[in-house]
Amino acid sequence: MQDNQAQADYWSSESGLKWIAFENELDLVFGAVDKALLDWSGPRPGERVLDIGCGTGATTRTFSTRIAPNGAISAVDISVPLLDHAQAHQAEDGVNIGYYLVDAQSGQIPGAPFDLVISRFGSMFFSDPAAAFANIRTHMRPGGRIVLAAWARAKGNPWFEVPKDAAVQRLGPLDQSDPNAPGPLGFQNVDHVVATLKKAGFQSVVGETIQVYLEHPGPVERVAALASNIGPAARILKKYNGSGDDIAEITRYVTANFQIFVGEKGVRIPASLNFFSAANP
Repeated sequence: MQDNQAQADYWSSESGLKWIAFENELDLVFGAVDKALLDWSGPRPGERVLDIGCGTGATTRTFSTRIAPNGAISAVDISVPLLDHAQAHQAEDGVNIGYYLVDAQSGQIPGAPFDLVISRFGSMFFSDPAAAFANIRTHMRPGGRIVLAAWARAKGNPWFEVPKDAAVQRLGPLDQSDPNAPGPLGFQNVDHVVATLKKAGFQSVVGETIQVYLEHPGPVERVAALASNIGPAARILKKYNGSGDDIAEITRYVTANFQIFVGEKGVRIPASLNFFSAANP
């Protein structure tokens, strides 16, 4: 059994498949996150890039335009369905992209050594983050950069807080015994992640909470459905075997509470993210 088998099972289950069902909405909403990731990492033409937890490949494709024409990207994930879906877009890509079923915590990653390692919401799920980042670092060239985007804490982060509150009220809580446990909010503690990256051998480690706006043209009901089907709400639904009625009730709650974010140009939700950057010695 691989180190992250539980995560592989989750992201290959119905819960993971929702990232395919809502792909267009996710790409719109998380476009601001990709922009911040580009700003932090500064990809350059010709570089070799590793995308950790690539999912359906949206971030991979975004970065491919910045390293063209001679760059290359290795995009890894532990979900076969998500990788299969990402590979279906490969003909559209104008740069050398390889999608690989690899557990980055312990596996060998094709395409090394990498100039740049990135991850949009894909690095918070390792069962042993220090071991994972140590393994990733062995695949980087000296002086290579790593930049990670993760969620800050749920409180004050309506994208997470509102659906989570709705799901808890409807079904019950998740186990909150360890705030640093693998999951969507596993990197909410900036100091903890900075220490983990240092333990893995990285230098010049920086962790910072930034603010972005998650934007979608609407309608708000579609955005609410998206937020209700992924993240903590999805994990609560899975834990309690939530029904279609449960999802509908959670979505109604989220729709009502997201109304304050609706404007003339659509839905605009403030979000707090933790960004981390570091260098391989």
